[in-house]
Parts: sequence; structure tokens; C-alpha cells
Amino acid sequence: MSAHRNYLRWMLGTIAGASLAVAGFVLLVDPYGLYTLADMPGVNRIKPPVERYRNEIRLARADRLRPRIVITGNSRMEAGVDPDGPQLAGKNAFNLGLAGTSAAMAVGQLRHLAAGAAPPERVIAGLEFVDALTERPVHAAALPPPLPAPDRGWRSHLWRADALYSFASLKDALVTVAIQHDPDAATATLRGHNPLQQYHQAARTEGYSALFGQRAAENTRKLAAAADGGLDTPAVRAQVAALIDGAAAGNPGVAVDMVIYPYHAQLLALFEGAKLWPRFEAWKALLVAEVEAGRQRHPHARIAVHDFSGYGPVQCEAIPAPGSAARTRWYWEAGHFKPALGELIVARVLGTTDDGMPAGFGVRLERDTLAANRARIAGERADCIARQASVFDGVTRDVAREHARRTGLRAMAGHHAGIAPAAIE
Repeated sequence: MSAHRNYLRWMLGTIAGASLAVAGFVLLVDPYGLYTLADMPGVNRIKPPVERYRNEIRLARADRLRPRIVITGNSRMEAGVDPDGPQLAGKNAFNLGLAGTSAAMAVGQLRHLAAGAAPPERVIAGLEFVDALTERPVHAAALPPPLPAPDRGWRSHLWRADALYSFASLKDALVTVAIQHDPDAATATLRGHNPLQQYHQAARTEGYSALFGQRAAENTRKLAAAADGGLDTPAVRAQVAALIDGAAAGNPGVAVDMVIYPYHAQLLALFEGAKLWPRFEAWKALLVAEVEAGRQRHPHARIAVHDFSGYGPVQCEAIPAPGSAARTRWYWEAGHFKPALGELIVARVLGTTDDGMPAGFGVRLERDTLAANRARIAGERADCIARQASVFDGVTRDVAREHARRTGLRAMAGHHAGIAPAAIE
């Protein structure tokens, strides 16, 4: 009996000791930047991008740092705007942008910060046109649906236990130690910037032409799917209104700068090829209208829409030819811009100077400037075609081919299901 008791004690002691060792190692290495017990060069100073509890960890860091300036949006902002860059250094900025998320995520983040002790003084929010597209036409509702409030119960804090003690956390701690001397490893800063460091190696081995080509193929499939659809007006209205209200809830005098991304000309050409341009213009007008409504609700706030889209010299940056080792200055590919371009965006939004700012880059949109903005982009397009005709060549044909392929697949699905294709449409 005594032997059994001793074995049980030994086993429980071993489990407890191993558990404490794992938790202690994770606590010390701190792969998620949650504890900041020790900053050790060569051991844990460089952090990998967060893959688990991405939003929870970002918000926990923001709660600790209490940023004055907050950046929100999807991967374009996460990769493109560096809170430690020249324009934002020393201003206590924090990047909450997360890949694959929509404005609804930003709304939840702002509501969280507004409920805390230090709501931001300024919000720079990237807005994604592609998120507003639907594969089928949408009828505008009389009232936009309200966005749900975040869960603040005890279950919303369980992630902290899993982030401290789990095999996944142990693996992330080991990855943190392993990447300290790898210049091309994927990394992220404690202020939320993911510089897409791993793209450097891909650009060296495959070339920028391959990066642009791969992204163009992905965008062609996505945009062809939306060619027959519509614009999700109710969702856009709800998200923009909630974003403004969320920013102003904790600070009535907040500055909210909404950013229309500087899509590369290749992506804008795909918008054209998928016949999305009227929806793009309607989306911009919708943003302007919701900002006007937001100003009425929050008269002390400063709210603006900045349009960085167009075919200017920046967005029409030349794509290196296949096999070329040439590098780009502004874009990794048509989907993501580099921090150098993020600096220009921030400089324009903050009204500061930047010697590299091209004339006409970034236009503040109001109801009475929409027409002039359309004319600007039309003029830039003509110049871009003259300089980079290859960006536009074959785009409409590629989108039409992908659209026909999808239509054919739907027709086949309808035939096998015994349903006429017309009924599916």
C-alpha cells in the first residue's frame, strides 16, 4: 500500500514539476509579449507573429501601453504601418491591425479601449472595399443591423491560462528562441507591426514578379466571384457608424481618420476587369455620408476620410519583369504595401511633412469633392497606362475566364442536383 502511495506521490510531483517548468519557461521567454519579465537579446527580444488569441493578446498589450494613437484594419495596416517608424515614434502609437479581419473587429477593439482607463486620442482606421462586396446582389435595408457587444464574462479571460500553460505556448516559446538570429524569420513588434520579414527571402529567391503574379491570381479568383454581386450597404453603414461611435465613446474629442487603402494599380485594374468600379465609387460615397452623420452625433470629434487610392506614381509603381532581381520601393505585391508607404500615409493623415511625399497622394474626401476625386483618378489612370501598360493587359480577359469557370461549375452543380442553372442564379 505504501509503495502505491509513494508511486502516486512521485507521479503527481513529476507532473506538477514539469507543469511549473513549462509555465516558467513560457513566462520567462514570453513569446506573446504579455509579461515583460526579462528582455534578453539573443533569447527573447525578437518576437514571432502571434497566431493564437491574436486579438486578446493585442488588446492586453494595448491595455498595458495605453496608446494615444491606435491603428486598426486588416493585414494591409498590420504590415504597412509601423508605430515605431519615423512618423509615429515617440507618439505612443499601437497597431491593432489583424490579417483577415473586417471593420467589425476594429469596432470591438475600440469598444474595449473605450471601456478602459485610457481611450486613444486618435484612431487611424484602414477600411477594406473588398470586404463590402457580396457574391449576390444585396437590397439596402432601412436600418443597418447593430453590431453585437463584446463578451466581458469570465470566459473571455480563459485564454490567459492557455497562453501560459499549453504545448502550443511551449512551442511558441521555443520558436521565439530559435528565430533570434534568423534575419528572414517572420516577426512582429510589441506594438503590433508585422513587417512581413519573410517576404525578403521570397523576393530574393522568386522575384517580385512572382509575388505580384501569385497575388494577382488570388485576387482574380476573389473578385470574379463578386462580379455578379452587390455592395453590402447595410453592413458598411453599421460598421462605419459603430467604428465612429466606438472611438468617441471613451473620448468625445477623438480624431478619427478613415483610410481608403493605396491599392496598387494591378489591383485597381482587377476592380475594373470585374466591373466593380461603380461599386467602388458608391462605397466611397457611403463612407463620406456615414462620416457626415458621425459628425452630427459627435460634434466634438474630428472625423475624416482620406482616399489613397488612384493610379499615381506611387500606386503605379513598376512591377519588376520575370527573372529580374530589381526591388520595389512601395509594395510587396498588389495586396500589401511596405512601411515606407505607410510613412507617407501617416504623414498625410497627421498633416506632417515628408520629403518623399508625391503631389496628390492622399485626398481628403467630402461630399463636394467626390466628383473632383473621380476626375483625378481618371487622369492618373491615363498616365499609368502610358507608363505601365502591362499592368492592364489581359486583366479583363483573366477575370472573364475565371468568371466563366465559376459559372460553369455552378451550372454543373445545378445539373447534378437536378436544378436548372437559372434557378440557382
